[in-house]
Amino acid sequence: MKHVVVQSISSIVLYILTALSFGSLTTGIYQTVNHYHRDEAFIFQMNALPWIALILFGISWSIYSYKTRPNKNLSFWKWSVQMTEFSEVDEREQIITAKATKAAYVSFSISVPILMGSFMFYPLFEDALPTYPIYALASTLIIATFVYMVTWIRAYTR
Repeated sequence: MKHVVVQSISSIVLYILTALSFGSLTTGIYQTVNHYHRDEAFIFQMNALPWIALILFGISWSIYSYKTRPNKNLSFWKWSVQMTEFSEVDEREQIITAKATKAAYVSFSISVPILMGSFMFYPLFEDALPTYPIYALASTLIIATFVYMVTWIRAYTR
């Protein structure tokens, strides 16, 4: 159970850092395009801190995940293309994973149409929050991962 919780929380942190990184890039592009004038120098500014945090977290998470993987027989390349949350040890964990995956799918199926509806109003607040689509997409991934983790914990402790 500990493995699933650590991997799920790490995935959520990774989604947040990725959204912040792409958000800083989008903000930099948006500001450059909207404030560029022909008689001024072309200047692109972006906050590099989210990118540095993303790279450092990605490297440390990969090393930790590889060292604590349940199946020690897999090479790094075979392990890196698998979802580490789906490394069940026995039949009970396979059933729990199936339930948690179904719950995550249902939450995804609910959150995506709601966020799609919010995109109808995006042109009204596009200038105030140009990075909204990035955060909306990240929130769907975060919600589904969180539901997966909570469902897995509840089913495991029963």
